[in-house]
Amino acid sequence: MLRAIAAPLLAATLGWIEPGALQPGQRGTCVTEWTGGERLEIPIEVVGVLDAAAPERSAVLVRLLDPRFAESGVVAGMSGSPVYVDGQLVGAVAFGWQFAREPIAGVTPFGRMHELTGGGAPPTGTVPTLETLVGLATGRLGPDAAFAAPPARPTGGLLPTAVVGLPADDAFGRRLLGRLGLQTAPAGRGAAEGLPGAGDMAATLLVWGDAVIAAGGTVTARDGDRLWAYGHPFLALGDVALPAARARVLAIQTSYADPFKLFTVGEPFGTFVADRPAGMLAVAGAVPAGLPVTVDISEPRGARNWSFRVAETPLLVPFLVTYVVNASLTAQAAAAGDASARLVLDLALADGRTVHLEQIASSPDALARVASFAGAATAFIAGSPFPHPAITGVRASVERREMLTGAQLIAAVPARTRVRPGERLPVTVRFARHLDEAEERTVTVAVPADLAEGPLDLIVADGASWGEYRQRAEGAAAVDFEGQLAQLAMLEPASNLVAALELRDGGIALAGDAQPGVPPSWSATLAIGLGKGNLRRLTSAVVATSRTAMPFPLTGAFRVPLTVSPSSGDRP
Repeated sequence: MLRAIAAPLLAATLGWIEPGALQPGQRGTCVTEWTGGERLEIPIEVVGVLDAAAPERSAVLVRLLDPRFAESGVVAGMSGSPVYVDGQLVGAVAFGWQFAREPIAGVTPFGRMHELTGGGAPPTGTVPTLETLVGLATGRLGPDAAFAAPPARPTGGLLPTAVVGLPADDAFGRRLLGRLGLQTAPAGRGAAEGLPGAGDMAATLLVWGDAVIAAGGTVTARDGDRLWAYGHPFLALGDVALPAARARVLAIQTSYADPFKLFTVGEPFGTFVADRPAGMLAVAGAVPAGLPVTVDISEPRGARNWSFRVAETPLLVPFLVTYVVNASLTAQAAAAGDASARLVLDLALADGRTVHLEQIASSPDALARVASFAGAATAFIAGSPFPHPAITGVRASVERREMLTGAQLIAAVPARTRVRPGERLPVTVRFARHLDEAEERTVTVAVPADLAEGPLDLIVADGASWGEYRQRAEGAAAVDFEGQLAQLAMLEPASNLVAALELRDGGIALAGDAQPGVPPSWSATLAIGLGKGNLRRLTSAVVATSRTAMPFPLTGAFRVPLTVSPSSGDRP
């Protein structure tokens, strides 16, 4: 057993030994939690000191002398396990090597860990662009496109990630969290009560509520309400506010490649406030509330409602919202194969408003596509560069079918190509559904009464393609949060059948707003007063739009030239 005075003395004085005072061959002990919550004391031997293991960092190399490590080396989840020599704390086990022939561990000196501070604002994340959202809506971009720039996962950290209550082996979900450097495994709930001490397992909560996602490691030392853990960063996010929870080891999965601890996750006891190269710092007491995320699933076999909280760290929000939406969809139904999914996303804002978006997909990756859109849209609002109210809740309602339900637009035929101002123009739209015969639908678009003679275009398209076209045609950059909301409002679901009338000579686009129908002479005058950088001439202007909601997504777009003739009351 570890010397009886070592852990209590540390809690009272937090004394430690510096690497320079160590000599190769010295013996000591590493303490870690093992199968069934047992506190395992592992004999160790000091190998030496790496005095430049990283910039301004050193590491102590120790050999694990327990024979059970001969075939696995350092086990993921041991990160943070305290190492003692002559009853004094050296530091925390932090890394090992895959396929190593000897069980040698790198130890982060506790002197560096003791310097950890936290409590500031978490760093901002990389915000998906409007073009990314448009690409996800149209299917032009795959579901991974929203996560092109994930946080850089530091190498050497060994943190197994428990997934409780959701699928841990879904391919898209594993790939998504893998972008963060996290390896998932199924887990359970429940752990010892009270604060963990040195050598006990703890977990960093990313998702909690109806399901839990938590990265596990070991506590190195505790002093009152402060706890040091892991000996390496989680994601090197700096100042954070992530719930800290108890964990309990159930079993050890040995492997030459990736041995790890299987563990259960208990109740939160405080907050991790720092995530830095030397490790993580937790403070016992208050626990972050997290961002509420509700997922409502509807399918032919029934409905299911999920309620989660996700860590409100900007870098993680798009990953976590996407993960819980996708995992909720695959929890009780097929995770692969053809599928259709209709998403209704409501983002509640602190000022009482709700951002409402709808999307639909029908493809082998439909579930991942709507989940990625939900995460990307949440990040787009939460990461706005303009002053804006915070998101106070996310609700994703998804109707799914295990089949393709889409249709391809194959023709758009107006009743006539010469139209008069003020009349209504019927348009016959033909579309072919998956494995079915072609069908027809007649829609009507109103010709404005004040249109002058001349050319006019009829555009018939699915809603997603129409939204993409409007974004490109108007091209007005948002200058405030309201402008961003207006841009999001253009993202229509592909199930909308849009018929629009467009003039070739449009108007102008001011920064943040489009002004159709402005004559060229006026726009030239405005350009002088506003400056060319603030104004762009539009090549077209939409003068009428008709929408028909279809029960399935559409794909395709047509442009048909029309001519505006004089009204019946005009002279020839």
